[in-house]
Amino acid sequence: MNALIFTSILGIVILYLGFTNYKKILSPVAITGLLISLYLSWKEWGLGSKIFHDMIIFDNFSIAFNISMLIITILIFLFGIDYYKLMEFHVAEQYALMIFALVGAFLMTSFSNLIMLFMGIEILSIPLYILAGGKKTSFRSNEASFKYFMLGSFATAFFLFGVALVYGASASFYLPEIKSYIAQFNGNLPPMLMLGLLFILIGIAFKVAVAPFHFWSPDVYEGSPTLVTVFMATVVKTAGFAAFYRFLGMGLLPLPSHLEKALWVMTALSLFIGNLAALNQTNFKRLLAYSSISHSGFILLILLSQHNSSASVLLYYTFVYSLATVPLFIIFVLMKRATEGIEDLTIFRGLFKEKPWIAVFITILLLSLAGIPPTAGFMAKYQVFVLSISQGYLFISIFAIIMAIIGIYYYFFVMREVFTESKIPNPIIVGKLNAAIIIACGIAVLISAFFIWNLPLL
Repeated sequence: MNALIFTSILGIVILYLGFTNYKKILSPVAITGLLISLYLSWKEWGLGSKIFHDMIIFDNFSIAFNISMLIITILIFLFGIDYYKLMEFHVAEQYALMIFALVGAFLMTSFSNLIMLFMGIEILSIPLYILAGGKKTSFRSNEASFKYFMLGSFATAFFLFGVALVYGASASFYLPEIKSYIAQFNGNLPPMLMLGLLFILIGIAFKVAVAPFHFWSPDVYEGSPTLVTVFMATVVKTAGFAAFYRFLGMGLLPLPSHLEKALWVMTALSLFIGNLAALNQTNFKRLLAYSSISHSGFILLILLSQHNSSASVLLYYTFVYSLATVPLFIIFVLMKRATEGIEDLTIFRGLFKEKPWIAVFITILLLSLAGIPPTAGFMAKYQVFVLSISQGYLFISIFAIIMAIIGIYYYFFVMREVFTESKIPNPIIVGKLNAAIIIACGIAVLISAFFIWNLPLL
């Protein structure tokens, strides 16, 4: 709770710092504040607390995911020091909006009441609608903001309609009470309750770009400022899946057959559409958007395969995925600057000759996303497959393995460009801080493969 309150205050402080002439202190203050929030979250480990008549529960599950999101946000803000260096206006607002979105993410990992989940989703989403349109002179950015806002509003309407139907059937917003109400039907749920639960799943699925509710993702990733895209691809996805898992675990398990089939279909579609659509991409941000959709499919396998270790596997997967994604976008920005704003995969051509050490690290990061040993991404996928097969999801697991093999192909598109010589040399300027982030994340991705945690989250 202390971390939630402190992070909320931090966002307000950063917002007011924008009125001063000391804009250079924005990043240090924001990063220091997030480090304090990280410490406050760590101090609450193992204690557990419930507030607002049990509407919010700060247990090990929420604390672990909050710490994960704080670490990734700190890395993003460290990147922001260089990213916003030439930007004179609205820097404080962008930092503050990301911090406010992080507050919403905290609520999404900690809710036990559907109203609190709705508040968390909206506190997370509204700043993102604004951030997506951060480049005011860019048509792509304006389109991304408008599309995200419109489709996000429809998703919210589905979610609220679902909540209304569930409340109408069960007379409760409290997940344990809803779970008890569902249990008495032995899987044969009334149509109104079933429809309400399905609408809630659709609302949450939109936030994590699960197919077939993924259409916004490639356009929004491409049009948003890159720093915002990184935040969406890591922190927002982690918060969304933590909320998804908590909703299923506290409110629905064991899953009614109709909802289990719906999740099964979403998983298969995410794997199929994400991997096959990525094969045709030449824009790097769109490629990572479809890659993100495919990863959503793997994570949905964890949600389907409910087990005592599922929460720990979910935390490991989302964290190592985020660790690989942040430095990849940093390298993308460096290459984009060197090629005067081009975003195609060809910008990586000649990277090995110009900066061999970056070529090595981008290869490690891409191998992790592809799930190839000896990276943490391989161990994450391995845990998912072991978990899903052990829980009886053999067919969908085999399908996921086939999709993972196909997915390797489009990551090699980037690697091929990295090790292809360029006829036109592109001087790449890498700041010390960005270099440190790339190296630290690359090493962490390798080391994490040998330290698979099994934390007592539930």
